[in-house]
Amino acid sequence: MPPATVRLPAPVPPVIVPPAPTPAQPPEVQPAPETVTPALPVRPTVPAPLPQRPAAPAVPSRTTPPTSKSALAPLNAVRTLAALPPVIRAPGWESQCAAHARYLVKTDRGEHREEPDSPFRSAAGVACAPGHYFVSSQPTADLERAAAYWATGPFHLPQLIDPRLTRVAVGSAHDGAGRVQSAVLLDGGRGLTGIGAYPVRFPAPGRTSPFTTAAPAEWPDPLPSCSGYAGPVGAPIALLLGPGRRVTGAALKVNGRAVAACLLTPASFRGASTGDTRAGRNVLAAQGGAVLLPRRPLPPGAAVHVGFSTDRGRVGWAFHVR
Repeated sequence: MPPATVRLPAPVPPVIVPPAPTPAQPPEVQPAPETVTPALPVRPTVPAPLPQRPAAPAVPSRTTPPTSKSALAPLNAVRTLAALPPVIRAPGWESQCAAHARYLVKTDRGEHREEPDSPFRSAAGVACAPGHYFVSSQPTADLERAAAYWATGPFHLPQLIDPRLTRVAVGSAHDGAGRVQSAVLLDGGRGLTGIGAYPVRFPAPGRTSPFTTAAPAEWPDPLPSCSGYAGPVGAPIALLLGPGRRVTGAALKVNGRAVAACLLTPASFRGASTGDTRAGRNVLAAQGGAVLLPRRPLPPGAAVHVGFSTDRGRVGWAFHVR
């Protein structure tokens, strides 16, 4: 039988402000006791904001919470590519995510907080501010683009394909004025209520991936850990073994030939700063994860074979690139 194909868009052009993983503070609602909440990254300092606009912009904006299951299709397509069950909506959080998305487009920012003195700050927005954000200069950017971008980031990807994730909320906002014209917020931290089945492989055996190139603006930047590498590099390949497990090595073949690839693990990752190193390691350690970055983008139509050495033996599989 031909390999299963998941249809997703190619990663979007660079955004104005790089999307960053969710901060390390605990979520508003703690997960059930049997789950383990990942230690998600937090920047050591708050990035300098873009210029703030006045409280009454001339161009109206709109906020959009999802209204149906189909609204989560782009995210669930990524999870299908990892052979995982879909997530469902958490309607009670959607207006909060839309509120923080509105804050980002109104203030031309990309961050996990809201300034106390901002006229666009709201209690609802603050509640979803720790979630994943995607900001773009494109006025129509949506979850489809955001999910494709997050799926090619080595530190966002493991959080999208967490097998313990069951519920998410998404909100977006668009504003024709200013530099940030679209923002998408994804809150999954409060939805870690399941019991994960590991290992998780991405792309899963026999699947066909639409992704060839890693996101160019991931935080933490993975390339300081990859000596001699410069972008663009290949799309991430991930193995999640579960908390407490370890990956010790990896090898990659593309169309039957060995190719160079950089392995990121909780023990090996070195970021551009101490804070970046800690953030990236925490994301990977939360699920006993490892991410392999091919030195060059994966060629369209390629047959890919990957093998990971782990603390309990070898895990290998094959997939294709569209």
